[in-house]
Amino acid sequence: MSDYFPFFDDDSVGSNDTADQGDTCQLLPPALRDFPNVSHCARRANAKFIGAAGEYLVDSLLTRHGLTVWTAPDLDIADRLLNFDDRSVLIQIKTVTAPRDGRCTFQCTHGNYRAGGVSAYNQKDFHIAALVVLSHNVVKFVPNRGRSFSVPEAEFEVLAADPLGSLERSLADIKHIRRFPQC
Repeated sequence: MSDYFPFFDDDSVGSNDTADQGDTCQLLPPALRDFPNVSHCARRANAKFIGAAGEYLVDSLLTRHGLTVWTAPDLDIADRLLNFDDRSVLIQIKTVTAPRDGRCTFQCTHGNYRAGGVSAYNQKDFHIAALVVLSHNVVKFVPNRGRSFSVPEAEFEVLAADPLGSLERSLADIKHIRRFPQC
């Protein structure tokens, strides 16, 4: 076993003595070390990580409240499938790092400027948008009714106190849709 893992042969590695010597391990990329206070360039360069963090926050929120959620295949436009009333609700997750000028604005577009362009979602691409504000660990769910959404900073406290309230309102709003995929 030590041929494959020479790390385990070194008794000095992993001992608590190194903490006393002031040695630290750089875990985070330097550009994200002070998150959410990071530059625009750092956010842009790490957009995939930031987006994934938003998706994981939505997964955590839904799962810890006993809801069943699946990751949608990469070929699907929606990010998640939520099992609700024996139907699959399509959820698109949009993430921002922090509010600007007292609000967070989310553009409901997909694609990449560098890889062929960006386009708007169609009304049928997903049912609910999950709007994630990472700096405050809050999510607002809204029905797919537009190309952009805005969440004022004043709502963050309410979203944190009742994390599923906006989801319940969104599900009630879209209940009339007949074109849900069946689970």
